[in-house]
Amino acid sequence: MVLRNINKLWKNDKRLVFSYLKERERKRERQRERVMKKEGDGNFEALTNGDFEEQVSSSRFSSLLESRDRDYLLTSTGLQVKVSDLEGKVIGLYFSANWYPPCRNFTPVLVDMYEQLKTNGSNFEIVYVSSDEDLNAFNNYHALMPWLAIPFSDLETKKALNRKFDIEGIPCLVILQPNNNKDDATLHEGVELVYRYGVRAFPFTKERLENLLEEEREKHERQTLTNLITDHNRDYLLGHPSPKQVPVASLVGKTVGLYFSAQWCVPCVKFIPRLISIYQKIKQVLVENGDQEDFEIVFVSNDRDQESFDSYFNTMPWLALPFGDPTVKELAKHFDVHGIPCLIIIGPDGKTVTKQGRNLINLYQENAYPFTDSKLELLEKQMDEEAKNLPRSVYHPGHRHELNLVSEGNGGGPFICCDCDEQGCGWAYQCLECGYEVHPKCVTTADRASTGQ
Repeated sequence: MVLRNINKLWKNDKRLVFSYLKERERKRERQRERVMKKEGDGNFEALTNGDFEEQVSSSRFSSLLESRDRDYLLTSTGLQVKVSDLEGKVIGLYFSANWYPPCRNFTPVLVDMYEQLKTNGSNFEIVYVSSDEDLNAFNNYHALMPWLAIPFSDLETKKALNRKFDIEGIPCLVILQPNNNKDDATLHEGVELVYRYGVRAFPFTKERLENLLEEEREKHERQTLTNLITDHNRDYLLGHPSPKQVPVASLVGKTVGLYFSAQWCVPCVKFIPRLISIYQKIKQVLVENGDQEDFEIVFVSNDRDQESFDSYFNTMPWLALPFGDPTVKELAKHFDVHGIPCLIIIGPDGKTVTKQGRNLINLYQENAYPFTDSKLELLEKQMDEEAKNLPRSVYHPGHRHELNLVSEGNGGGPFICCDCDEQGCGWAYQCLECGYEVHPKCVTTADRASTGQ
């Protein structure tokens, strides 16, 4: 789908919006032709666009959500609600499953938005399309949802919906507009929209999306470090020893990393020693070079209580937002942070440099600083030069098959290193038999005998 990733849409602005609409229009035309042909050759010529849209929209939800022997949906308490009762409403088809953590994380967010909209009297309804493993799991998961569901036993309808909307992963929220069967009125990016905008995304129309994108662009253009990490009650950050207060104004003009993390998060705990080491090396190089610029990190906590925050922050050599500060949630929404650890880099001018700070640290260590496009372009060229001296294939003690050197343009691409569990891109050693991939820096060469070959 053209808008499978809402971040790409925002970054490329209206050019992608119009590309999206054009693609939807082509699909709508193909669908119209299929329906018309089913009516016979005579009706194909006589059926006008308006007739077609009225014919399809009048029974749209019925054809999607009903089966041969069922014209109802289920509430979480087991009551039956007629599908026809949904006519005239904006519908969200929620593809999800209890066994998948991202679904369990998103469901409470969706519940909160849904209940706010219902309280406001909005004509919005959600229908759960389950991928649960059994009826008991379905019932337990649906009990957490205040909306309707396709019965667990109706496997054919669920399969048909997955095929029709080309569901590639969950959670997925497909938005259908009332009395409008045009493909350009169907959005597959409901999850991203809810995470990013919450209730402001309703009614999920093309016009509303364009307005939100415009507002967001203006907000980012006005972005400064001060308005990002202060509020009307606080103009400081926490330093060491706690509760030392460091004025936010002292960071203006510096490159700043906003580090979203938590003590309970295993990947965060694994990443923190590396980040501390890189932070200290960057600071040391800047001092040795006598540079006027400086680098700082601000911990944005997702810890569950003050004690965990204090314990985790005490391991860090940098600054932090106070635990439970409302700015934490605002920053997560502003930067569309869905997972941790996450390192957002803010430039000396207060504008966002990159949201991929963690990956760049893993790839280039302290050399990633100041994380700008020009610096990354230089590093990529250096990596290409270094790759010329790497062996084309190796045997690695961590894997039994031969590994071949690949690049993004030659069978490679973004990957998770099977040795250090961190993301990589560019060059990698890859197993052509099973897809095992490692960073070149993580490879320890071995002879074939030591790998069991």
